[in-house]
Amino acid sequence: MIQSLWALAAAACFSIMAAFVKICAADLGSFELVFYRSVFGALFIAFVVVSRGETLKTQYFGMHVVRSVLGVLSIVLWFYALGRMHFGACMTLIYTTPLFMALNFMILAWVRGTRAPWLMTASILVGFAGITAMLKPNFNSDEFIPALVCLAVSVIDLASYWQMKQMGRLKEPSWRIVFYFSVLGIVFALAGTMATGGFHALTPTNIAGILAMGLFATLGQICTTRSYAYGNMLLSSCLGFSAIPFSAVLGIVLFDDAVEAASLVGMSLILAAGVTAVVTTKKMEVRENRPETAREN
Repeated sequence: MIQSLWALAAAACFSIMAAFVKICAADLGSFELVFYRSVFGALFIAFVVVSRGETLKTQYFGMHVVRSVLGVLSIVLWFYALGRMHFGACMTLIYTTPLFMALNFMILAWVRGTRAPWLMTASILVGFAGITAMLKPNFNSDEFIPALVCLAVSVIDLASYWQMKQMGRLKEPSWRIVFYFSVLGIVFALAGTMATGGFHALTPTNIAGILAMGLFATLGQICTTRSYAYGNMLLSSCLGFSAIPFSAVLGIVLFDDAVEAASLVGMSLILAAGVTAVVTTKKMEVRENRPETAREN
């Protein structure tokens, strides 16, 4: 369970990253931001690895390629959907990944004849209700195709998390997984930047924002990978909802965003879902680690 709590750190890092993205987005394009973020991640991880005397060489290069392709494809489709539908509606659908994951585990439990994770599923549903209350999605009739794309992104993200889990079982370090993802991100973002007008001139403010964005994006990716690769996937997905409350708080502090009653209700639901998921997971671990004699009694 402890490893799953890295999802909270990831949510905080991505929320801070989003604040710097908002600051830089006025002067730089989306592909540029992804490019700089990926370059920072690759260089930062390479520097740390070399300084610690470790290696980026891997026995599972094919698995890294699959994980990276899934991640890049997710970003491409997400950018497509963001430009064609309301932000709240798009983000709400993106956060259906935990719902698909819960369904995935319910089906696995049915196939294996084991106990279904009802309490965890209920927690995820409550958390998703909180997301809906905060984002207030508004769907238009002409957004059907982008909505399907968002759902496709959620399914792709689910496959990516399972790939992380498989690599975690092989003891592949989280930072190595993020490194190869960053390298492929550089290639994708560079092509996208050149196809959409090229790079813009940088200013001292932009450079500072890019460095901060890159740092928190890299830390967020490492925390996310560690959470899903080595922790409880259902708990990690439920705790991932906390990114929206974190972002809301930063918006209030940094950008003077208004505080609405619906947002407070949504935050409360997400908090309740996270606490319930943590308690449920802890009880499950205690039950699974109980000696056989105690179980029989």
